[in-house]
This record gives sequence, C-alpha cells and structure tokens, in this order.
Amino acid sequence: MDQYELELLKKLDAGEKLPESELRMLLYEYDEIEREYGDNRRWSRSVNSIIKLGERYFSLDWEEGLTECQENEFYSQPIEVEKVTYEKTIIVTEWKSIKKIKGEM
Repeated sequence: MDQYELELLKKLDAGEKLPESELRMLLYEYDEIEREYGDNRRWSRSVNSIIKLGERYFSLDWEEGLTECQENEFYSQPIEVEKVTYEKTIIVTEWKSIKKIKGEM
C-alpha cells in the first residue's frame, strides 16, 4: 500500500470529506471491483462503483456524463462496505394472455 493510499484511508476513517479531485482519483486510480448503472437521464446517469482501497471496499455513488460535453460529477462521499453472499429466493409475478390469437394453436 502506498503512502497516498494510507492518507486516503486516514481521511475516510476520520470522517473527512474528500474533495472532488480525490473522489475522481479514487475512482480512476484504484481497483474498481463492481459497477452498477442506474437509469439514463438526458445528460447523465447514476452509477454506483465498489472500489478496493488497501484490503477494504468502498461504495461510491456518482453521475456519469452521457455526452462529450458533460463531465462526470461527484456529489457523494465513499461509504465503507463489505461483501455478503447468501442465497435469496424470490417470487415472480407475470401476466400471460388468456385469449388465443388467431392462427395460434
């Protein structure tokens, strides 16, 4: 782990707010483990990235610009997370046609 990584962890542990430049660095310079996209809007879409910093993981919500004129925006601070794996059973409801379409058997 390099010195800058240690400094970032100290700031996060102390509850300090990282400036946008450090949030960008966190996203672009460190291991991004997972990325989940939200809905596209006109100019941007929300993104959640899981980033590995040292042996710890942080969730970062940010806005990805969808045009060459839109910058990525960082409004949230990283939150420490841990991976939890478990089996999940879900119930699915679907709507099926009850009327036969002409020509179908």
